[in-house]
Amino acid sequence: MELFSQIYHYLLIIMTVLGMLVFVVLQFVTVAYGMTFNNRWGFSVRSNLGWFIMEIPVFFTMLILYFVSLYFHIRPFNIVTFIMFFIFEFHYFQRSFIFPLLMKGQSRMPISIVILGFIFNTCNAIMQGGWLFYFSPLDYYPIRWLISPQFIIGFIIFLTGMTINLHADRIIRGLRDDPYDNNYYLPKGWPFKYVNSANYLGEIMEWLGFAILTWSISGLVFFIWTCANIIPRSKAVYERYEMFFGEEFTSLKRYKIFPFIY
Repeated sequence: MELFSQIYHYLLIIMTVLGMLVFVVLQFVTVAYGMTFNNRWGFSVRSNLGWFIMEIPVFFTMLILYFVSLYFHIRPFNIVTFIMFFIFEFHYFQRSFIFPLLMKGQSRMPISIVILGFIFNTCNAIMQGGWLFYFSPLDYYPIRWLISPQFIIGFIIFLTGMTINLHADRIIRGLRDDPYDNNYYLPKGWPFKYVNSANYLGEIMEWLGFAILTWSISGLVFFIWTCANIIPRSKAVYERYEMFFGEEFTSLKRYKIFPFIY
C-alpha cells in the first residue's frame, strides 16, 4: 500500500503542474467545441455523444473505487465519505446521462477533445476516490465532520453552484425551440444578468465547494483544473458572443465569468 500511496501523491503533483500548464496554453489556444467549433481539430462526433463518452469514466471509476475499497475491507463504511461520494456521483450522473440527452442542436466535438477529457476524468476519479477511500487518514472524517465549518460552508457553495449551473444550462437549452436548430442565441435574465458564462461560474463554485467540504489536496487539484479549463473558456465564449451579437451584447456590460471581477 505504501507504493500505491507514493504513486498517488506523485499523481497529485503531476496533475497540479499539468493544470497550471493547461491554463497558460489555453490563453493562446481555443478548444474547438460548442460555439468555438472548427474542423481543424480533426475527426468529430456529435456533441451529445462526445459528452457522454468524456464524462462517463469518472462516474464508473469512482463507483468501482468505492466498492473495491468496501469489498476488500480496505476501509470500513464511513457515512461522511459516503455522502461526499454521493455528492460527487450525483453531479456526474447528471453530466454523464442526463445532460447529453437534453442537448439540442447538431453541434459537434473533435474526438481529440473527447479522448483528452476521457483521460482527465479517469485521473480525476482516481484522485478523488483515492483520497476518500484509500489514502486519507483513517480518523480524518469522523461523524462530527458533517457539522464542521468546512463541510457546511463547502456544501452550501457546492449546492449553490449546482443550482446556478443547472438553471443556466436550462436557460441556454430553452433558447432553441427546434432540436435541430444550430444557431446561437443570447441568454438573458438571472443568472446571466452580470456574467456571460453563468453555467461555468456555477461549475467553478461546485468544485470549490467540494474542495472545501472534503478539505483535501485532491479536491484542491480538481478545483485548479476546473479554473484552468473554464476561465480561459469563458473568455473565448465572451469573444464569440461579441462576434455574433455585436452591440446588442456589449451594451449588456456583462463580466465574462466572475461578477464585478472578470
